[in-house]
Amino acid sequence: MGLRDSPRAEVSPAFLSLTLDASLARDPRYVALLSNSKLRALATALSPGFLRFGGTETDFLIFDPNKDSTSEEKIVWEFQAQQEACGSRPAFAAVERVLLAQWPSQEKMILAEQNRKKHKNTTITKNTLDILYSFANCSGFHLIFGLNALLRKGGLQWDSSNAQALLDYCASQRYNISWELGNEPNSFRKKSGIHIDGFQLGQDFIHLRQLLNNYALYQHAKLYGPDVGQPRKHTRRLLRSFLKSGGKVIDSVTWHHYYVNGQSATRGDFLSPEVLDSFATAIYEVLEIVGQTVPDKKVWLGETSSAYGGGAPRLSNTYVAGFMWLDKLGLSARQGIDVVMRQVFFGAGTYHLVDANFEPLPDYWLSLLYKKLVGTKVLQISLAGANKRKLRVYLHCTSSLNPKYREGDVTLFALNLYNVTQHLELPDYLSSKRVDQYLLLPHGKENILSRSIELNGRVLRMLDDETLPELVEKPLGPGRLLGLPAFSYGFYVIKNAKAIACI
Repeated sequence: MGLRDSPRAEVSPAFLSLTLDASLARDPRYVALLSNSKLRALATALSPGFLRFGGTETDFLIFDPNKDSTSEEKIVWEFQAQQEACGSRPAFAAVERVLLAQWPSQEKMILAEQNRKKHKNTTITKNTLDILYSFANCSGFHLIFGLNALLRKGGLQWDSSNAQALLDYCASQRYNISWELGNEPNSFRKKSGIHIDGFQLGQDFIHLRQLLNNYALYQHAKLYGPDVGQPRKHTRRLLRSFLKSGGKVIDSVTWHHYYVNGQSATRGDFLSPEVLDSFATAIYEVLEIVGQTVPDKKVWLGETSSAYGGGAPRLSNTYVAGFMWLDKLGLSARQGIDVVMRQVFFGAGTYHLVDANFEPLPDYWLSLLYKKLVGTKVLQISLAGANKRKLRVYLHCTSSLNPKYREGDVTLFALNLYNVTQHLELPDYLSSKRVDQYLLLPHGKENILSRSIELNGRVLRMLDDETLPELVEKPLGPGRLLGLPAFSYGFYVIKNAKAIACI
């Protein structure tokens, strides 16, 4: 363990960030669900961070400042105007019940459109933006909004008139937002028949930067992109030419990653060291391109989850998804990815952190523990005596925001892909230290396919709609081996480790 060295890497304080998929606005009535007080309490507990509103639907949303909002959005926004900005909305309950009853069929339609690659334009209104901004702002997140890149003039340049109308409105409301332009430009042709190369997209970003500079509020607003998909051959080419053409105007380089196809993924994929390792290769390929074109730019995972296409049913929303998620967080930080945006906080599919009944799923609790225990500085750690691909360990300084812990404490987190218990033995110089264990195990007879999770033997669930449970550690005496059961993961805070990098 590299406790005497300087940190291997340091990531953003907003390292674990969230997304909402733009498909939530495919019928903007459903955006009104973001006013739910339980959803806001769950989001607030994961703050601070970025909240990216984007996805395929980004490039099919048209803003109409003169159009009347849906009645659901209007009701929410009128209540909001009467109360303090972030108050609760008890009067919305009846409308919410109707929306939730209709959501399953809406979700089917969204996923079917994604599968068929058939997308229709949708109009959003001022209230859509109001509710979205209010959700982010009231939950302690900074909104990143994806603008439609498929609005094109005859000569294929980007038509910025709709973006300008949207910027005019957001500026008039003093909304502090960062911006993106387009989603996965590598598949524009498949989605819309329009092909835009990296050079042209770079020019479009320069145009957007100039547009932002016309607004006092957005002169210093951040711009992120190009939100390309996995680094396959054609995508690598597009990323490289985009960065050469427009890389100077973006603040971080964004790309997307999923391990597997949600339609065909198996339980074995979620537990496969080979599948988990494939992510490290993808990071290397992206960092290589960025290093050769815009070496000073930070790299972000602008959208990421276990399985694309909305997730893998009965897998992405269970305990087993945690192996991909925790390993992705560990590898990203270790390899120098600055921010990781989790697809999705709430919305269609099964890769959400919070389901359609506003119930937090295992990956939600895993994210919460990560936020509370893992700091921004990454430390060196290596393993002797086991296959490091099957027993995967990561080490960070403990989060400086956690009042239970002190400077110099370190957090070890580990995933056991063996089908038997593995014991981690700390090096001699730490054997006298006290350790707090936060072991996460599945709850109930579904075992690793369970949608509920235990922390040190206690089931994690909300106490009421506004109150999260306390995350109670299990203190281990000095000299103990750290036992990690078969197919499980957990965090260990080593107290008083006096790591120089963490002081």
